[in-house]
Amino acid sequence: MKALVAGGSGFIGSHIVRKFSYNRAKVWVLTRNPQKVQINPLVKGVSFIDLTEGWEYLENLITEIRPDIIINTVGILYEEKGNSYRKAHVEFVKKLLKVAQKVSPKRFIHISACGVGINRFSRYFKSKEEGENLVTSSGIPYTIFRPSIVMGKGQLLLKQLKRIGKLLPLLVVPKGSFQPLHVEDLAQAVFLSAVEEKLKNRICEVGGPKVYTAGELFKESLKLLGLKRLVIELPWQLFIPVLPAAGLLGVLNYEQLKMSKTPNVCPKNCLPKLVKSLKDPFEV
Repeated sequence: MKALVAGGSGFIGSHIVRKFSYNRAKVWVLTRNPQKVQINPLVKGVSFIDLTEGWEYLENLITEIRPDIIINTVGILYEEKGNSYRKAHVEFVKKLLKVAQKVSPKRFIHISACGVGINRFSRYFKSKEEGENLVTSSGIPYTIFRPSIVMGKGQLLLKQLKRIGKLLPLLVVPKGSFQPLHVEDLAQAVFLSAVEEKLKNRICEVGGPKVYTAGELFKESLKLLGLKRLVIELPWQLFIPVLPAAGLLGVLNYEQLKMSKTPNVCPKNCLPKLVKSLKDPFEV
């Protein structure tokens, strides 16, 4: 099997690359910084393609490779100068699908987000929904995964908590609910969708074994880091005055707050049917 993974050097993407590599697939990773990627010596059969070379070069190279499976894990939670939600979740998907239509892969696997189609407040979710619509209307066999918050070693929330947890005696978080899953379970589900027909042309919500409040999620994450802090949950409206301080710490802005206005849970969770024994999301 030949697999092309866009965003394969990121948190979710790197675990997917390892899963495919361990199952003897030949993997090509699309990344902006191939020279900075830390390659695990145990991961074999992985090549890196520099996204900055331009799409004409990439189209020619991917057409030559002719991957059986194309996996898109590209996504951002925070907009930065030159990298908007629309650019990452819509325009990039459009370009990748254009290339995919030339090579006719057996499956286009797209990592979206739990909350798409439900949360109408956030530009993040609106852009994710638009990206999904591009995939489903492309004519290419697809599987779309909508994960709740994905946990595991290297996850952004854990990195942020490690930084700010040492500075603050307590944490104030907006109320919300989440169904965290372990990144290795998501990687396993992605691999199965590449080799089994039952997930063809399906959109799958994927979450872990338990629903957590925002307070519980942060407490479990702090415990994982060996930190004990008081965690206070505030209703959405009451959290707004706290936003400037959260923004200064670089952990939350108004757009992220809007993401929390709807539950991030998976009523139609596909994961237990795909992975027999779900991992504890807080196990690293």
